[in-house]
Amino acid sequence: MTRICLSIGITEDLFSPSVDMSDLLELRVDKLGAIPGDLPGSPFIVTLGDTDHDHHPRIVQEALDRGAWLIDVGEHHIDQLDEEFMMMSHHDWDITPPTERIIDLFSSLRGQVRKCAFMVNCYRDLMSIMEASASIRGRRVLIGMGELGAITRIRSDILGNEFTFAHGGRATAPGQLPVEEMRELGEDPVILGVTGRPLGHSLSPPMHRAALKASGIRGKYLRFDVPEIDMMGAFMKAYDVRGMNVTIPYKVQALSQMDSLDATAKAVGAINTISNEGGNLVGYNTDVLGIKEALWSGGYRIEGGNALVVGTGGAARACCHALISEGGGVTVTGRDPEKARALAEDMRCMDIDKVMGMEGFDLVVNCTPLGMEGFPEDSPFDVREIHEGQTVFDMVYRPRETPLIREAAAQGAKTIEGIEMLIHQALASFRIWTGKDVGQDVMREAVL
Repeated sequence: MTRICLSIGITEDLFSPSVDMSDLLELRVDKLGAIPGDLPGSPFIVTLGDTDHDHHPRIVQEALDRGAWLIDVGEHHIDQLDEEFMMMSHHDWDITPPTERIIDLFSSLRGQVRKCAFMVNCYRDLMSIMEASASIRGRRVLIGMGELGAITRIRSDILGNEFTFAHGGRATAPGQLPVEEMRELGEDPVILGVTGRPLGHSLSPPMHRAALKASGIRGKYLRFDVPEIDMMGAFMKAYDVRGMNVTIPYKVQALSQMDSLDATAKAVGAINTISNEGGNLVGYNTDVLGIKEALWSGGYRIEGGNALVVGTGGAARACCHALISEGGGVTVTGRDPEKARALAEDMRCMDIDKVMGMEGFDLVVNCTPLGMEGFPEDSPFDVREIHEGQTVFDMVYRPRETPLIREAAAQGAKTIEGIEMLIHQALASFRIWTGKDVGQDVMREAVL
């Protein structure tokens, strides 16, 4: 396992239990103001950062006198410092450059250990870091910053890093994880995640983190909120990501990066779950099971029913398949009549350009993000048409009681919340990735 360096930016962290859980310390003089008087016995690095260059010679001499292993001088060579004690480093707080540029940057640095840290904004950035790591020789640290860069800290051994950074009481760089968590994850933890945009509303992380804990699996569930999914498949293989949930708006786009699809995903034409099975990416659609379980638990009988499905994306495709496979009738509608027509042709069901009334439908399903936190609260149809005897199922789960659910209940309809689908599809995904069934209560308690 790569050694863990505890980055210290406040003096109090020197006296926390985190120190005993780390292999070495980084003293951020730019944040501390000076090298603290009392130091634990751990090997330590002194990082100058953006301290006044006029003070560098004095700080360097003090660090050497007090036994520093390395002194991070940034990109400024200091004549008095022998390379045996030097770590030159480059930071880019905005972007990750292409692979060749990363390699060039490393070649421009000197010292016993060289370090580069870049802000990660997409999967391509993570692949640039991985590709560069294969070409760089010598002792180095190459990491990504930000939420997307956290995986480079966990998979530091794959990148060939001399050590990785963690924090005690307060992070000193974006994307750092607590040293306690890094130590607990240990060597080769299971990495799972969710990808989409936006992900601020997602409840998948707390559910799957609870499932990992309940199952006794050393692992981490990460968020990958990205502007596009180019190179996602390559990233999963390179960083050994066991599984990924896929949500809005990438459930259909992700198909092209799969090595194979299970029968349900193939029939639906959309995936919400990816399993990395020995370097072979298999796409699944557990939304279908989640939809069926939500409807059944809500008391709706699918067989012989007649549903109006509102939406034309991956969730709508899964809903159509779930209903039709159980003998239900389906009519599709959406803002784009052409997309609704194409979906109806694929699913072999009916479509309508505009909802003129709710008569004839005993089930109405919202498969759009309308009503979700961060999206307009507009209803996808005139809720005044809803009446007693109908069931309204809203796939939006945050807020739990959406405007549609609230208004449909006021009209006398039976309602089914999106949280029910979310839990059941998550249970199915977790089984695919780990072979374990944690039961509903674990995930339900995590989100409710």
